[in-house]
Amino acid sequence: MRKSLLSLAAAGLIGGMSGTASAHIGETIYLVYEIADADLADIDIRDVSVADWEDVIGDAALVTTDFYQDPTVGEGAQYDPADLDYRIWLGWNGNSSTMHMAMERVDNVYINEYAGGDLGQLWRHDAIEFMLDGDHTGGDYTGSADENWTDEEKKLNGNRTAQQYVAIADTPDGRHVGYQGAGAEWVNALPYADGGGGSVGEGPTTSIFEFYVTPFDDLIWNSPDDSQATNMVDGGIIGFQISVPDFDIEPSNYRAFHTLTGQAATWRYAERFADGRLVGAGGGTAVESDSWGRIKASVE
Repeated sequence: MRKSLLSLAAAGLIGGMSGTASAHIGETIYLVYEIADADLADIDIRDVSVADWEDVIGDAALVTTDFYQDPTVGEGAQYDPADLDYRIWLGWNGNSSTMHMAMERVDNVYINEYAGGDLGQLWRHDAIEFMLDGDHTGGDYTGSADENWTDEEKKLNGNRTAQQYVAIADTPDGRHVGYQGAGAEWVNALPYADGGGGSVGEGPTTSIFEFYVTPFDDLIWNSPDDSQATNMVDGGIIGFQISVPDFDIEPSNYRAFHTLTGQAATWRYAERFADGRLVGAGGGTAVESDSWGRIKASVE
């Protein structure tokens, strides 16, 4: 059994809100462990449980205290386990070029009024945001990088070199994860993305998110055949960012906004993501690699 999927390599993240010119932010390099095909077959993303993730992977990679609570968003609420607490598992699979995530979230007030049919609206509810920069290049990935672009060029370049996904636990149409750019019709479909989830209880509510998505080096919204998924291999470096919104009154009305890097506008600037080093399943177990990985990553 793997002890963990993702470990902290150096002490502390940059907690400020300033930008950077390089990919990516902070001194921390996270180790992201591969989920081998045989292990992946034992994870059921539709069972509304993290027990299989714990059996296959072990302890959660990230917990609420690993995140920065942005005081400038909504009420700017800071960490209180009685208000919101969560655990996150993260991994990758080289054969399918996919990133995998699960979250168990315990929320005293659970806001989810999603009516289905529009995955672009998932961010307005208690959800999780996952951003990926597979080739570690950074940059403005929203289609706004050049003010002289035509509308067609903006659409082409939006989310082309990095991607933003949002996942939700409860949904009436059975679609739990949504890519937030043009081309969503095929990017959200098999084999590129899939998910499951659900919730139980009230005050607090425990919600489960399970999904996988695809990072692209070059996502051409109207041409899946010409798009290039990231070649995910042992030792590769990717950029990623995780944000967790908390709504206690109504959709879009933020109580708190948690981010892994503590950076503003990660929905736009990929250089504000964190660094993740891919560790292959064939290179020893996560337990064996963990201590060496911490030392190695912190000095490079």
